[in-house]
Amino acid sequence: MSDFKYFPIIKTRDAELRCFKNLEENTLKQILPIYELTKSRRTKVAPDGDIHRRMLQIKDIQQDKPYILDLSTNPKYINPQIEQLIDEYNGFVEWQYFLNLYKDQNIIPMVHLYEDDEMTFTEVEKFVREMSLITPHLAVRMPHDLEPEELASYLRPIVNNLQNDCTLFVLLDACYVRDLAKNSFAELINDFSVSTKVSLDFGNKIEDVVMLCTSFPSSTVKEAQGQRADFDGIFRSYEEEIFQKIKHNQPAIKYGDYASINTEQIEMKGGTFVPRIDIALDDGFIYKRYRRDDGSYPRCAKEIKLDPRYIKNMSTWANTEIELASKDTPTGISPSYWISVRMEYYINTRLKLRSLD
Repeated sequence: MSDFKYFPIIKTRDAELRCFKNLEENTLKQILPIYELTKSRRTKVAPDGDIHRRMLQIKDIQQDKPYILDLSTNPKYINPQIEQLIDEYNGFVEWQYFLNLYKDQNIIPMVHLYEDDEMTFTEVEKFVREMSLITPHLAVRMPHDLEPEELASYLRPIVNNLQNDCTLFVLLDACYVRDLAKNSFAELINDFSVSTKVSLDFGNKIEDVVMLCTSFPSSTVKEAQGQRADFDGIFRSYEEEIFQKIKHNQPAIKYGDYASINTEQIEMKGGTFVPRIDIALDDGFIYKRYRRDDGSYPRCAKEIKLDPRYIKNMSTWANTEIELASKDTPTGISPSYWISVRMEYYINTRLKLRSLD
């Protein structure tokens, strides 16, 4: 079992990377990020968005610290480079070649699975055999609710082909769980618990089993409701409660989430957004929301500072940005920038919770 306390999964978009760039060194040492590689912004010389630019950004953040590298399959964020890397031909040879290009980084490669009617997974086995000779860890990301026999059938060929002392991180992903948590909470916990047990049954070849999910809504105002929801509100989050319930059944489970990002990742169009600052609580979020002609981000920051639930002494980048905005000198005035601020504050609160486990 590793010493990592928190496993945040993010796409390599500008907002997420800005957050991680501003995490303190001690924070980065305690987490094992899962970077889902996406294309970069389009330029004249790279109209498809070069993924190598994203790799340089990750290196600048992680330095020599380990991280899990995955590939996005979302059509909005992939390009021909990523499509080539996910091709299973010859043991995912292009993915192997790409990982070798960045062997100076401390990468834990993701094992990619593909549909195989005969359940032979020949190319997956080849990838695992060859990569596990040169890396101490691999990772695989699986749905949290597979039937026990099905999950075991996917994990078995991976575990059986690990070479030397290479171990496997098993990431159990439920994606967006807000509706499930409201309607089928017991089922959600049971599925995570059963899948954790199946994974741990593979013994010392398993480094960690990690839960992943997010309950951050696409519309905070709709979730908060109430008379003042257009200006300020509070809404519940479920990740921590889910984790504690699973941990009661399976004490070895590790905590991971989407770092306060909704899986839909709605793109804000210019002129349509209302400035908003979100602050994480243990089991929810508070927000302040004022239109650009009604105070914008400076007013949001001033109202956040007046809220007794806001922790002012965490010494984080987020606290600094809120302080600057409250003095009418915000560093950024875009939704993307304040998503970064929300994430950085949130990540620090998750580590604080993990110190209580």
